[in-house]
Amino acid sequence: MHTLPKPLLCILCGVAGSGKTSLGTEIAKRITNSVFLSKDLIQDVFSTIERRGDTYNKIYIPTLRILTSFADLQLNHGKIPIIDHPFSFNHSREDERKDWVTLFKTVADKHKVRLAIIRCVPPNEEELKKRLQQRGNAYDQWKLDNWDKFIENEPIEVLIQHPDILQVITNKSIEELAEEVIKDYLSAKNSQ
Repeated sequence: MHTLPKPLLCILCGVAGSGKTSLGTEIAKRITNSVFLSKDLIQDVFSTIERRGDTYNKIYIPTLRILTSFADLQLNHGKIPIIDHPFSFNHSREDERKDWVTLFKTVADKHKVRLAIIRCVPPNEEELKKRLQQRGNAYDQWKLDNWDKFIENEPIEVLIQHPDILQVITNKSIEELAEEVIKDYLSAKNSQ
């Protein structure tokens, strides 16, 4: 187990199938006083089949608000929130979804903690497709059936307006990646 020298707010982002949930869960298991929440846990309550179109538009903003409220509440309780959300299509939005970083930065600033963003990137497009096929989620079927459109709408890498980002290529075991992220990024930069 690792104890971080200071509290922080950690966001894992990246395209569906990039390894966010697996890495976030493993990081949370290894850091004392941490709590993990995935947007999928919230959105599965509303729909386990559709994650696009009208359904997604109706549940997206409430999901984002739940995640920021969760972060705020956990920081109030002295915990280290670790949150997983793709944010991979937000770059093309023209509403509050586009500037998701500011929403979490506001929470981090309120608590005077660091906002650490980990962008998970699959090793390549073929591996990404294989992961989506293997996990077998109903809401991934559209992505697989419309692969080129999916990659166009949710590119593997998009610009994130924040100075504290670690990009992790998820090509190693989750255990190994979690240790590297904690030691080389979360603990190291958090002690400065």
